[in-house]
Amino acid sequence: MLFTHPAISSLDVAQTHAITVAIPTYNGAQRLPRVLDQLRSQIDLDNIIWEVIVADNNSTDETATVVRTYQQDWPAHSSLRYCFASEQGASFARQRAVELARGELVAFLDDDNIPDLDWVKQAYEFAQGRPEVGAFGSQIHGEFEGEVPSEFGELSCFLAITERGNEPHYYDPKSKVLPPGAGLVVRRQAWLDNVPKRLFLNHKGKDAGLASEDLEAILHIQKAGWGIWYNPTMVVHHQIPNGRLKQDYLVKLFRCVGLSRFYIRMLGVKDWQQPLLVPAYIANDLRRLALHWLKQRSHPDAPLVAACKQQYLTSTLASPLFLLKKASQDAWQHFTATPSANRDLWLTRLTQAFEQDQFQLYSQSVMTVDGRETPAQAQAEILLRVVATTDTGESQLLLPRYFMVAATELGLTRTLDYWVIRKFFSTQAGASTASLWKAEDNLANPSRVYSLNLTPASLSDSRFAPFIADQLTRSGLQPKTLCFEIPAAALVTHSHAAIRRIHELKELGCQIVIDDCLQPAHLRQLPTTLPIDYYKLSGQLLQSRKAQPSHGVSQTLTGMTQWGVARSIQPIIKGVETLSMLHQVQQIGIPYAQGYTLAKPQPLHLEGQV
Repeated sequence: MLFTHPAISSLDVAQTHAITVAIPTYNGAQRLPRVLDQLRSQIDLDNIIWEVIVADNNSTDETATVVRTYQQDWPAHSSLRYCFASEQGASFARQRAVELARGELVAFLDDDNIPDLDWVKQAYEFAQGRPEVGAFGSQIHGEFEGEVPSEFGELSCFLAITERGNEPHYYDPKSKVLPPGAGLVVRRQAWLDNVPKRLFLNHKGKDAGLASEDLEAILHIQKAGWGIWYNPTMVVHHQIPNGRLKQDYLVKLFRCVGLSRFYIRMLGVKDWQQPLLVPAYIANDLRRLALHWLKQRSHPDAPLVAACKQQYLTSTLASPLFLLKKASQDAWQHFTATPSANRDLWLTRLTQAFEQDQFQLYSQSVMTVDGRETPAQAQAEILLRVVATTDTGESQLLLPRYFMVAATELGLTRTLDYWVIRKFFSTQAGASTASLWKAEDNLANPSRVYSLNLTPASLSDSRFAPFIADQLTRSGLQPKTLCFEIPAAALVTHSHAAIRRIHELKELGCQIVIDDCLQPAHLRQLPTTLPIDYYKLSGQLLQSRKAQPSHGVSQTLTGMTQWGVARSIQPIIKGVETLSMLHQVQQIGIPYAQGYTLAKPQPLHLEGQV
């Protein structure tokens, strides 16, 4: 299969902008509107060409929909663009935004940063006449959802609150102080020339044990000779929910900052100094920790401050060993990695599909072997396709077998699952309840059950069942009309999480099918108490060229069919692509089948529409 290597030309325009505002976000659909409202209301920009890029960091929520809604009536004096960063971690979203930016300056806002109405203007003006400045930070005030602990002042800088007076000043490298990434403005070329595409401190959240990747990026710019400044006329208000003021969150944050400390220290000194400074830093960290313990015995800090300080100091002391372990793991993963064929091509292809909404949903019916649906079993599986452009310029639909291996390797399968489910609900919610879901006692017009495939990544996500519950509430669809397909292999590799998700979905009233059962062991390994409604036998068990199945094939399929009959669980065989296969299914006595011979996939429409 040939298709063109997709470029991002749709995001590139020859016109140079003065400034690009980049918003890296992960699941920020609820937070983004306030930021975007403030940006489209910016003042005094009549003579400045500028733009906004939302860098979606592999979100599973409605971030893309929110951005596309705002694009419909975005003011003509600027532009709003959406891009997709497949690898999670704020640094990857920032890097993607910088690469796509058309502005000479790139100004970063987090999705919980509300800029003043003149923030873009002040950023642009500060850079004029200061060609030596490579990056400069904002004045950042905290806006707290609830009551602020009295002792919070000592900890505020760790939540990117930056209140360093009303006069601009230069960050001297000797001071070891730098601005946070929130509200930071950088010269795009200084970033591209000096910041590695993959930072060492990349992480996917606090559970990774790391932080400070924004400081790592700024340090690379500073070490290249660029000046780093503080600009108090750029004012940002950081929205801080109650959860970030709890001791558990703050202690975890201080742990991550402490564990990252050693690398930041080493990056800030010359290479030849590092061997000399390592023992000095360790000795000083031991001294500071000992002094902290002594102080707490005689003049203890407030409990929150004491807990955070102790975690920071102990983590800083452990930082060299922690980072050495991380470096070893990174090296081993790189050495043992076996990228799938055309991995980079698929990364570009899938990124473009997310950015340009090039996915489509199809459905394929599950039929009785005589080709007729029965009231109790009217079912259709929802299928995902990607629209590709061939090298002749024609559109072509790509099946999951072409892109799911790469999507799994790239960590995109959960995002695809959520996209499919959201799209399915939005498509079906447009029909009335009467036309979509027929009355239970009307056997002439039975309810149709839709099957949605889940990958192991979604099965491992504790937020999945609440997400489905929310979608059901919003749409008004009946839970029993949804059937989730769980891969048989996932019940082995992710058994605990998969079983928990199955019970959660059953509690919502949904149905369950175990998919792709290829051998009797897949069925024997299923817990006897597992509440499943169907199981799908793999079409690989059928022989495509023989009218009569061999004794071994027949015996295996018969045994796997009888397994379900004995438990009142309905068997379905998929992959019935030829009349020969259909004949085998009929001989063995499998009641339900799916495949091109019975029904081809069709674009998903509202029930009752053509």
